[in-house]
Amino acid sequence: MDLTFTPEQQTFRRELQEWFTEHGPKGRLDSPYSEPGYSQHLEWEHALHEAGWAAPSWPAEVGGQGVDAWAELIYDEEYARFRLPERLNKMGLIHGGPTVMAHGTEQQKSEWLPGILTCEDIWCQGFSEPGAGSDLAAVRTTGRIKGDAMIVDGQKIWTSQGIIATTMFALVRTDQESRGHRGLTFVIIDLRSPGVEIRPLGQLHGNPGFAEVFFSGVEVPVANVIGEVGDGWHVASTSLALERGTARGSHTRMEQALVDLARDTAATGASGASVRRLGELAAWVAAYEQAAYASTHEIATGRGKDYASVIKMLGTQILTAVHEENLEVLGADAEVMADHGPNAEMYGMRRNYWHGRGAEIYAGSNEIQRNIIAERQLGLPKEPRG
Repeated sequence: MDLTFTPEQQTFRRELQEWFTEHGPKGRLDSPYSEPGYSQHLEWEHALHEAGWAAPSWPAEVGGQGVDAWAELIYDEEYARFRLPERLNKMGLIHGGPTVMAHGTEQQKSEWLPGILTCEDIWCQGFSEPGAGSDLAAVRTTGRIKGDAMIVDGQKIWTSQGIIATTMFALVRTDQESRGHRGLTFVIIDLRSPGVEIRPLGQLHGNPGFAEVFFSGVEVPVANVIGEVGDGWHVASTSLALERGTARGSHTRMEQALVDLARDTAATGASGASVRRLGELAAWVAAYEQAAYASTHEIATGRGKDYASVIKMLGTQILTAVHEENLEVLGADAEVMADHGPNAEMYGMRRNYWHGRGAEIYAGSNEIQRNIIAERQLGLPKEPRG
């Protein structure tokens, strides 16, 4: 694997840097879950779209540039390095839209993909339920087929972006006699439909983006099914792999967090043990960056080796460890410090600490990732139940 960026890739990086420098927001945006903040984020998204930077890896026919995996990695690195605002339509961009590209019809692609890039439609994911979190096989929300419609009843929870979303890609059980992964269907639901109720859920770090969503006799066109009725687990597996996926700039954010930790370690005159811990974490961050590059290489060469669970598990553990050490170094001062600087609501230390802890749970908990790695990648036998 050659980790030397080509002249063309370096030119692409410089072009990004120049555009972000000139056009990136000059100050912190308000929370996208407030009225003024939503407008600010929407303005930024429109600027990205008009310049062709909303999703460079997407096909040109739907508003992207069709760049390869290495260019996408460069884009993610620079977006993180400039500490630009969290993407308003991240669920649609990262895994909702690409899942439609992979499994949808041409009609479905032309109908839904452009609206994701323009943010005309804000997407969210409807997988988790009160009794089905990391174990998606326990999904109980039902989708009864009635002619050309699917009647959806049930509840989704921990729905990121839920309070601003207009569209949900969801797993529902269409075969009421089925168990486990069988009998599930992947469907796109318009959240403005009659019978949908959205309730905000507060979070410890103050971000109100979560929601629980209730469906009561919601009519959804059967034409909104992605793939085949009853084959939703196959489609959802694509979405999950994309969500856990490659680093998405997380290695760059780790490096930034590590620099902050080094600054605070020096400023507080921390102990030798803290300095040694800083070195250990620096080694882990460097190793994670190499893993992100190795995963990108696999994608770029078409080998398709699945590093998603490894990337997700180790990335969340390392980032949490960096933030935990920063809290340890600062001691009681961390409790009275105000997060500051551009986009502090996205990148503030305490916000990132709590988000890091949550990241070990969402998109399939790290315990689930260990099972996937053991069973699917290492070929180890499943632990007997009972």
